[in-house]
Amino acid sequence: MTIDRFSYASLHLELLFDDTQLGYATGFVVLHKNLSYLMTNWHVVTGRHPETNAPISKTAGIPNCLNVWFHRKHPDLHIWIQQKIYLFDKNGDKIWKEHPRKSNVDVIAIPLGNLGSSIVLHTLELSLADTQIYLAPSEPVSIIGYPLGQTSYGRFPIWKTGHIASDIDLDYDEKPAFLIDATTKEGMSGSPVVAKRIGLITTAPGTHVMGGERIKFLGVYSNRTTNISDIGVVWKPKVIEEILNS
Repeated sequence: MTIDRFSYASLHLELLFDDTQLGYATGFVVLHKNLSYLMTNWHVVTGRHPETNAPISKTAGIPNCLNVWFHRKHPDLHIWIQQKIYLFDKNGDKIWKEHPRKSNVDVIAIPLGNLGSSIVLHTLELSLADTQIYLAPSEPVSIIGYPLGQTSYGRFPIWKTGHIASDIDLDYDEKPAFLIDATTKEGMSGSPVVAKRIGLITTAPGTHVMGGERIKFLGVYSNRTTNISDIGVVWKPKVIEEILNS
């Protein structure tokens, strides 16, 4: 049985206020200086729109914890274990790390600490952002998450295909982000976005390599530009490094 490593990387998140479910989202784990961090969006953990600060939930509920479905350490790799992560400490202070630009960059990192011996983490390698693949507007990409909280099998994610909708080297709206054209849904916030190529791979304009597989990490999906648009925002990988080094 072959399962893509990015299917292991994406994690199913449930947003809660105590035991009341507010919604779903996606996250993934990265390793930085031997410490593990759960990456997702600022609006996921705050429950607020990053530009207006208005509550996102129709009930105006604000999450105070997440239920995260981690992979369980077990001979059967298709076993998950639910772990509750509280978003505030005993003093009421947030536990997550934000970007120096605060909510202007809709990505955060949650330190995971010691999760115990029953959980195995499948970390996303940030070095995959440096994979040599030439990408231009209209090229296909994959957003790997949980649309409307749905899963493909157990707690494995769903791969949705989109297309690059802006030049990646340009910053959308003067922010470290680019645009994709994809029919994303609620629950996909925090999804890793990748470009996966098999066979003939373009590494530069007019330059091709034959054979094998390459996968490039492109960033963190957050939201559509408007509720009626299929244009979505992807935050570039460098914001993760900036958060973890801040």
